[in-house]
Amino acid sequence: MIFSRLVSRQLLPCWFLGFTLILVLSSCTPLSGLKNSSVKTPTPLPPPGTPYADLKGVRPFIDTWNNIHLFQSFDNKIFDPTNAAKYYDFIWGAAVNHVQAIRSGNPNIFISYYIPFNRDNGAFTNPNAIHDLSYWKVVHPDWILYKCDRVTPAYEFGDPNIPLDFSNPALVSWQVQTYAVLASEAGYDGIAADNVSLQNYFGACGIYVNGQWKQLFTGQPDDPKYRADVLAWLARMQLALHRLPHPLALIPNLSLGNIPPTDPFVQQVVNHVDGILYEDGFTDDARDYVTGNKWVQLVQFMESVQQQRKPFYVVDQFNTPSVDRAEIQWALASYLMGKDHLAAIFISTYQGYGGDTRYFEYTAQVGSPVGVMYQSQNVYWRKYTNSVGIVNPSATQTYIVALNGSYVDLYGFPAGQKITLPPHSGIVLLISR
Repeated sequence: MIFSRLVSRQLLPCWFLGFTLILVLSSCTPLSGLKNSSVKTPTPLPPPGTPYADLKGVRPFIDTWNNIHLFQSFDNKIFDPTNAAKYYDFIWGAAVNHVQAIRSGNPNIFISYYIPFNRDNGAFTNPNAIHDLSYWKVVHPDWILYKCDRVTPAYEFGDPNIPLDFSNPALVSWQVQTYAVLASEAGYDGIAADNVSLQNYFGACGIYVNGQWKQLFTGQPDDPKYRADVLAWLARMQLALHRLPHPLALIPNLSLGNIPPTDPFVQQVVNHVDGILYEDGFTDDARDYVTGNKWVQLVQFMESVQQQRKPFYVVDQFNTPSVDRAEIQWALASYLMGKDHLAAIFISTYQGYGGDTRYFEYTAQVGSPVGVMYQSQNVYWRKYTNSVGIVNPSATQTYIVALNGSYVDLYGFPAGQKITLPPHSGIVLLISR
């Protein structure tokens, strides 16, 4: 499962930071403001549906410019993967025995193999075959990552998977040989690295080397050394995956924690991945709605990643027994604000992964963007050729907005000339012909 659930710096050697700074300065794409934004002129592309790519040797990502695009988070509850595959652009964590069926159902679909980024994940075909603490104490005692009590492994989410020292380059070599090489040979297109967080939520602190304690991190969530070592792992893993005979893409489930997406360090991370799965989404990992300036920054982050020809996959979870229309409207309208050529969405109840759940609203023919998101009447708008998306990201204010034109909602009901948008709400309206 994907687990980036919790809310909430010693540095790498100077040569590494200097190198990454050069990367930032050479490849960072500035974010434009939202107010008074001009109409976007899209980069010319092949016909809609043609795979979109910029990574040599890796299967192209599918162009998402037209309408709503979906990805699937795991497939362990899908009994007909051949049929389900035709509805999705990307599978996060596809089962090994589903790969051929998925590919036969959708030759262009992008399929990824799941690993937690720094924990034992068992065998390639059996992730449940994890090794216990006694095994790792014999095989690689210097890889076990402990809390600051120097006794307890820095377990994550209460899972028994042993956490391993991701600052050690040898770990990447082991992960590539144990999982990535086999995934490449089995027909996968990428590695879905889970729980790549920029904050040390689980108190990881140090390791034992030849029986002597070596402290790596402070054990506190906000730790520059921890972040720098996460970045180093991403850089090593991406390079190793790209060098395989059949190269693989690196698409982590990235959690920023309390670090804003505008932080220059986040751009360094983006430089060393081939796409991002963002499980926090516009619902903060089912904790609450993302509102205010944080919502605006998330839309801008989506745009920025896609501008670098890398896909952005949004997960929106709701902590409710079922997902209702208002929740779907919030998720879809927010997604459409930042969707360009490389963005897809997954909506579910909390951790409701693995099944082929396709909501009626996904079929809406919204068309393609005719401009960027802009602010008017206190809310945010984005026009499409067949529709308009409107979002009120305020946490407290309700706004009544006037429409310029004739619209129906996704359920066929006329929208009228004015609509009311409560706090943290959105709506997608189709142009009435």
